[in-house]
Amino acid sequence: MRTARRRRVVLVAAAAAAIVLLLLVLAQALLPGVAATRVRERVERYGAVRRVHVSAFPAVKLLWGHADTVSVDAAALTLTPAQVASLLWEARTVGTLTVSAQRATVRVAQLPGGLEVGDVRMSKRGSAVLVNATLTQTQLQHALPSGFEIQPTAAGGGEIEARAAGGLFGVRASLNVLVRPSEGALIAEPRGLPFGGIASVTLFSDPHLKVESVGLSVLRTAPRTYALSLRALVI
Repeated sequence: MRTARRRRVVLVAAAAAAIVLLLLVLAQALLPGVAATRVRERVERYGAVRRVHVSAFPAVKLLWGHADTVSVDAAALTLTPAQVASLLWEARTVGTLTVSAQRATVRVAQLPGGLEVGDVRMSKRGSAVLVNATLTQTQLQHALPSGFEIQPTAAGGGEIEARAAGGLFGVRASLNVLVRPSEGALIAEPRGLPFGGIASVTLFSDPHLKVESVGLSVLRTAPRTYALSLRALVI
């Protein structure tokens, strides 16, 4: 009698283990695809997405929003800096996130038409974020209001300096502007003016994203093309 009861217990335990194993196998096979679909739907609000891949082991942790890697390949995206920060915050539990786009338009209040950049690649490893893109002088000029010009002149130490020129009421003036991080925000600050810090303009600020540095270098001279970079932390 006891032997028969032990056999039943063993069989029940074995059946339970088999069911758990089957569920884990199914989860590993199905959950990454479900998660990839959700990511695609989220990013497609901002443009045309070509491919999405999600990996996690064990896959059941996707149910709690955790993933090992997420990669997104897009043809074109149009976002505000706040929307970029929101996506990064949503992906804070992802180990490695990579988003690439052939081109992207960044819409900011200072540039009503937005700024178009190319060859965009944004990567997040842990909390560290690195964004790279290319920008031509023509794209920069098209983004500016009529009559205004900006010419990047130098970069280093996590800052970018540019020469800005424009006219107002028939008077034309120019000044140097320093684009730099300040307490986690990204600001543009006039140089060579008394109390220039008072006239600084905040280009980007978000409580969940701390900008650490910006960079620029010349890739090509004809057409003049710049390589842009930005480093930040998700906090």
